[in-house]
Amino acid sequence: MVLIERASPADRDAVERLIGAYIASEGLRPKPDRISWAVEQAIKNRFPGVLLVAKDKAGVVGVALAVSSPSAELGRVLTVNDFFVDPLHRKKGVGRALAARLLREAKAMHVDRIDLEILPTNRDAAAFWRKIGFANTGRAVFTKELS
Repeated sequence: MVLIERASPADRDAVERLIGAYIASEGLRPKPDRISWAVEQAIKNRFPGVLLVAKDKAGVVGVALAVSSPSAELGRVLTVNDFFVDPLHRKKGVGRALAARLLREAKAMHVDRIDLEILPTNRDAAAFWRKIGFANTGRAVFTKELS
């Protein structure tokens, strides 16, 4: 049985560990200072959004970090920046439970749309999100690193 709840300061180390594992699983190099900063902002609710954790007997086994922003075109947008379930706990409903709670939180926040990015090589993530009703809008993401 998994419990989904908003993260508390006591969850911080586990959340940072999971987000680092998520970034590494994408073939990228985790930057601990960025992870720590982002988690602190979410836990202290400095940006509107939600930070959820999935817990079982083993502790925190999943995380979802999303931030809200206004868009003149799209309305209230909740962007999922980090979503990860420990590989040992996949295919057990943890991701689905996290996503369901994320959707409930978004509705309570009167969000019009939820966006997220998936790397083209992450077919499992794409299949997961499609299965729960998300679709590729065809928009391209452009980025420029500033630091």
